[in-house]
Amino acid sequence: MYRIPSVLLAVRIDWGWMLKGEKRMRHSRSVKLRSPREKLGGYSILPRLIDKVRLHAEGKLPLEYLGNLLKPGRTLDGWFLAFTGLEAEALRQAISKAQSDDEVLEWVERRAILHTEEEKRQWAKGIAAYRPDAAGLEARKRNYPELAAKVDLSTLGPLEMIDMDEERIPIAAGD
Repeated sequence: MYRIPSVLLAVRIDWGWMLKGEKRMRHSRSVKLRSPREKLGGYSILPRLIDKVRLHAEGKLPLEYLGNLLKPGRTLDGWFLAFTGLEAEALRQAISKAQSDDEVLEWVERRAILHTEEEKRQWAKGIAAYRPDAAGLEARKRNYPELAAKVDLSTLGPLEMIDMDEERIPIAAGD
């Protein structure tokens, strides 16, 4: 079974300060990315990763996503790279060249560490079940202040938090 690293932080860099005088675009309203829960070939995160790489190539990816795009380590992209054993630049090139999601999936399946469907499910389940430690919670509060004002971020997994932040799932009254 694949184990999620014990220090798992949901990090979103706020690049808005760089826009000096320009109207800040809130990421969740400016572009539509697929949910990190959406799967392709049994891989959670992959459809969203494809969206981010394609938007970046078109110059349309909001600045706040750039710091974590295909970044190894404690990011959703990094967890995907670690689980599959893929190199970030090679994956970026494959996505850029592919005409469809299915072509990307074929490329991934030829090069990734072989995992059963059950291992993919357990990996996704581990990410969804993660809850932050104290430092991770403080990072979440800094990176998601609007959401933090409405809900206890310590109770959310990273996938649920992103879906709430990007308004795919509602925030229940009283959360």
